[in-house]
Amino acid sequence: MIFVMIFTILGVALYWLINSQTHSTELERTDIKAFNVAEAGIDAGMLSLKLDWPSRSADTASVDNALLKTSIQENTTGLWDPKNSSPSEFLQVTMYDNVDTTAGGPPYPTTSVADPAAPRWDSNADGKMFVDSTGNVDDDRHRILILAQRQDWRLTFAPKLALWASLVDSNGQGLEVMIENGTPPVYYDVHDVEHKGLDVGEGCFNTLTSTAFSEVITEAQRHALEVIARGQKTYFEGPAGTSAANTLLADGGANGKVVYVKSSSSVVLGGDKQIGTEEEPVVVVIDTRDAPAGTINGWDIRGEAKFYGVLVTIGNCELRGTCSNHGALYCSGTLKNDGNGSSGEILYNQKVINNINSQYVINVNIVPNTWEEYTLPRTSTTVAGP
Repeated sequence: MIFVMIFTILGVALYWLINSQTHSTELERTDIKAFNVAEAGIDAGMLSLKLDWPSRSADTASVDNALLKTSIQENTTGLWDPKNSSPSEFLQVTMYDNVDTTAGGPPYPTTSVADPAAPRWDSNADGKMFVDSTGNVDDDRHRILILAQRQDWRLTFAPKLALWASLVDSNGQGLEVMIENGTPPVYYDVHDVEHKGLDVGEGCFNTLTSTAFSEVITEAQRHALEVIARGQKTYFEGPAGTSAANTLLADGGANGKVVYVKSSSSVVLGGDKQIGTEEEPVVVVIDTRDAPAGTINGWDIRGEAKFYGVLVTIGNCELRGTCSNHGALYCSGTLKNDGNGSSGEILYNQKVINNINSQYVINVNIVPNTWEEYTLPRTSTTVAGP
């Protein structure tokens, strides 16, 4: 009886030990799964900030939690939802500014402590945002909190320079250069002794010392524009790329962005479109260096379209229709004007230049030593099926 009792006690103890270890292993597995789901939320938040940094109240930072949940579960087997789960229970990703809303405001003071009640955009304009992600797998909840910081690339287009071109070839009505916004003097630099067809408005003067195109648009700046466009998914190549650029510009999707087109096909925009605004100007680069000799890559905007921004053509350029360029235009080759407009086609706008000479996000990184992890209490013991 003593031996039976001893072996019974040992058997029961071994059973509970094995059962406890199995349970602990399962808890560890679900904890790791919850961590991985939360980390996926951090990655999604970082990507969202990189693609469209929320610099205005209208640009609220967000992640589609429902879509992200579906994507994760379709590509990963064994991820169970908590009972009566919703997308926000499985994965909840929020992004908010690094400010303290309890201190009064707005404006709110900057803080290093996460405040989920903070605005969902970079309201203090310091280039930092919290990304807060909570994953819930089998009712095992894990939260990861990081502070994200953008890397900026500042553009520096030449102030007071409305037009640069190697040669201007214009029709009888001429190509007008005028001041729309800015304090005179404003300059143009056209390497054409006769300035054929160039009508100059009050306050606009020819530069006393001619410059080279490489001084106006340096190779470093061209490279920066290309990198920014690639990062914003607005870099296009070839005829198909040019067609995509046309659609993007016509639909207003390029406002506030840099569009880089490397092609020998013309950029054609019909109708009475407005591309960009003073607050969200567009930089368009048309790169035809690899095009056949003599190719003219047209900036063909018809009707009474308006372009707010800076147009850079590496090669020849042709203006058509009655379009007007509010900002500046820099053409390394021949600028041909076939427009029939009665108003100035190149209207220098200092406000546009100032808004372009600002920050463009090229990457978003985690601020060192800001990664925080939390294992949250379980809320129930019943789970739905996988």
